[in-house]
Amino acid sequence: MHSLDREALTRYVLDRQTPTGGFCFYRTPEWGVDEPNAPDTLAALESLRLVGREVPAPELTAAWLRTLQQDDGGFATLRIGWATLRALEMLEVEPTRSAHAWAAGLLRRVLQAPPIREWRSALLEFLELVELLPAVHIELDQQQRGALRGLLQAARMPGSGWTCAGIELESTAVAVRVLQLARLPIEQPDTLRRLVTECGDRVLGLRISPQAGATSAATLHAGLVLASALGIQPTYPEAIASNIALLQRRDGGLGRRDKAISTLQDTWLGLAAEQLLHELRPAG
Repeated sequence: MHSLDREALTRYVLDRQTPTGGFCFYRTPEWGVDEPNAPDTLAALESLRLVGREVPAPELTAAWLRTLQQDDGGFATLRIGWATLRALEMLEVEPTRSAHAWAAGLLRRVLQAPPIREWRSALLEFLELVELLPAVHIELDQQQRGALRGLLQAARMPGSGWTCAGIELESTAVAVRVLQLARLPIEQPDTLRRLVTECGDRVLGLRISPQAGATSAATLHAGLVLASALGIQPTYPEAIASNIALLQRRDGGLGRRDKAISTLQDTWLGLAAEQLLHELRPAG
């Protein structure tokens, strides 16, 4: 089975660390570009965890992450707060001040928002929100779970996966992860199992959607997340492994698709996909 060059990948990730301790996928110090950001820093920490490497200068990274919090305990955006709080958790460092009130207010606004038009980005927002709640010691109550369940039902294509504007594996996997983290039932699991099977491809491993002729790092990861959640085996594991390996660029990082530029986000997705594929392989 094809696999990633983890030594080259590790060198790529380590080279993305800036002098402040944060990480940036497009870092080019020879051009004076050293612009760390929270999502890239989280992706780098997760990638290093998956390859079993220590974070260089973790105190420096934690100190930089703590500067992203505002005076009231909040963050400029949900994505920045999600990435910062998760990264600090990985480093076992507390944020400068409590983000509980900020997260609670954000949760209320998301659950009470008017009808949503762009479901793909909304689902990602739901996932980031439920992933950060444990870091601020918030547990969804019954009413909040009901509201979230209603939003997820509205986003779903009747009798199939997500979204209602067009089914694809990535959004479907995001929705299923939200259901799992919110401790909500995964309804019509057989329909979702069929969707994963229909997206299987002997060349691409997994297609973006049943009708698509392409794949991506997010698609490969999503299909394996769904297979794990639904208790099924991927139909073409060798093809999936080959396509994960094809994502790796000459600099060691992974791109969104074959021949795309490498990013820390896609490097994390590819590593996580390879780990899931290994876990899904039948014993013996």
